Amino acid sequence: MKRHLTYITLGTTLLLGHFTFSVNLYVYASDVPYIVFSSTRGGNDDIYIMDINGKNLQQLTDHSAHESAPTFSPDGQRMAYVSSRDGKPEIYVMSLTTKVSHRLTNHPGHDDNPTWSPDGQWIAFESNREGIYDIYKIQPDGANLQRLTHGEQNSYDAAWSPDSKFIAFSSKGGIHIMDADGGNPRPLAPFGLTPSWSPDGKQITFSTVLLGNTDIYIINTDGGNVRRLTKHPAEDWSPVWRPDGLSIVFTARWERNYDIYRIDAEGGNRIRDNRRRLTDHLARDMDPTWVPTGFFPVSPTAETQTTLWGRLKQSVHD
Repeated sequence: MKRHLTYITLGTTLLLGHFTFSVNLYVYASDVPYIVFSSTRGGNDDIYIMDINGKNLQQLTDHSAHESAPTFSPDGQRMAYVSSRDGKPEIYVMSLTTKVSHRLTNHPGHDDNPTWSPDGQWIAFESNREGIYDIYKIQPDGANLQRLTHGEQNSYDAAWSPDSKFIAFSSKGGIHIMDADGGNPRPLAPFGLTPSWSPDGKQITFSTVLLGNTDIYIINTDGGNVRRLTKHPAEDWSPVWRPDGLSIVFTARWERNYDIYRIDAEGGNRIRDNRRRLTDHLARDMDPTWVPTGFFPVSPTAETQTTLWGRLKQSVHD
């Protein structure tokens, strides 16, 4: 449900055990990180997971409504996401051990693009409940809603710093940074959307339209050393840094469709050589995010497969 160049959260391996009335899915942390993204390959937006090489694709949600924008608690036990099952975008939180979801937001406005703080205490999101889009944060149990931005321009794309002390976001004036309580907002770059912090907190990657192209850039958090990571006539956006800092995944239309790509974070002369296309499908694959390391079990029963999670497909082919 991303409004524009945005959308989403499991360092894992998948083991499927088939029983008469249930399916047990175990996700283990490993040296191979996993990527979650939204795709319309099932007819509407749902959430999928694959490994870093684009293999072992699994469908995580299967609902007649649009389900997108996943973000995970740091321990990997819960997933926040956006669903339009009630007629408009709202944020839900699912326990991945019990398969139970609760509705986190409930407002006539549109609530979108959740992002879980690294310390696990907050979920930031964007909402137009006051007329324009602003950044809000709320605790995962639905308590203590706070409006963080009060500007005259729409604000989108909240992104937490690794220490949870700051939030980067995009507005008409470009990329900004503010304290986690909404104080001390300051501009970082006069252009850009969809910011994402590097794991060491020293850099931010973002997408922007310059010289007629939408490409991926990197900037230091002090505003210096802006450099271009991708260079292609098609659109590149929604970059997200890998937890070890070595690579970045993003959405691009380098071929005929919107797909997920991975590129080394160094950029420079290696831009053409290190890119890798991870999905190749006629549908729209967008807005990837990395899954936190850790272990969590997901054991949907036959009943839950027909409700919130739908059918967990044993194999989904690109």
